[in-house]
Amino acid sequence: MRGVLTVIIPTFQAEQALMRVLPQLLGQRVIVSDGGSTDDTLTCAVRAGAVLAVGVRGRGAQLKLGAKLAALSGGTGDWYLFLHADSQLPDGWRDVVHDAMQQDAPRYFRFKADASGLKSLFMNRMVALRCWALGLPYGDQGLLISRALYERVGGHAKMALFEDVELIERLKKVATVRPLPLALTTDVSKHWQDGLWRRGLRNLGLLWRYKHGATVSELLKAYTK
Repeated sequence: MRGVLTVIIPTFQAEQALMRVLPQLLGQRVIVSDGGSTDDTLTCAVRAGAVLAVGVRGRGAQLKLGAKLAALSGGTGDWYLFLHADSQLPDGWRDVVHDAMQQDAPRYFRFKADASGLKSLFMNRMVALRCWALGLPYGDQGLLISRALYERVGGHAKMALFEDVELIERLKKVATVRPLPLALTTDVSKHWQDGLWRRGLRNLGLLWRYKHGATVSELLKAYTK
C-alpha cells in the first residue's frame, strides 16, 4: 500500500484560480505554498482546509517549501502532486493518480487549453509534440512523484523560472517520466492576450537560451518584458 498523496500548489495573487481548483480537491491533503499574496489567496486556502506554507516568492522556492512541509508531517512512502493553481483536474483523476502510484514511477498529465477553436487545438498538439520529442512536460501539466524519488534527485531548485525543466532533466537521468491518460485543463488567457505565436516563440527562445547557459536573472528580464 502506497503512502498518502499530498497536492502542493504554489500561489501568488491566485484567489480566483484557487476558488476553481480547490473544490476539486475536497478531502485531499493540500498544501498551498504562497509567495506573498495580498489578495484573498490565503483566506481562500484556509477556508478550503488547505495547509499554508508562506515564504519568498519564486515558484521553485515555493514548491520546495511545500514539499518540505509535506515531509515534516508525512511518511517516507508518501507521494506528491505538484499542481499550478490555474489548472483544472479532469473527472476520474483520483483513480488514475492512485493507479499510477502503484506503478512507482513519476507521471505528468497531458495538456488541454481551456478554450475552444483551432488555436487551442494547435496548442494542445504542440505541447504533445514537445513532450514526445523532447521528453519535456512543463509545470502546468502537473508532476506526480514519490517523496523518495523527489528527495533522491534533490527536489526543486530555488529558481524563479524553468524550475520545472531543471527538475525534469534531473529526473530523466534516473527514471522514465510518462504521461497519464488524462489531461489537465490549463488557463491560456495570457497566450491569447500576448498572441499565441508571439508568446510561443518567445518561450521557445527562452528555453533555448536556458539550455545554452543563460542565467535565470537574464531570462527573467526577457520573460517580463
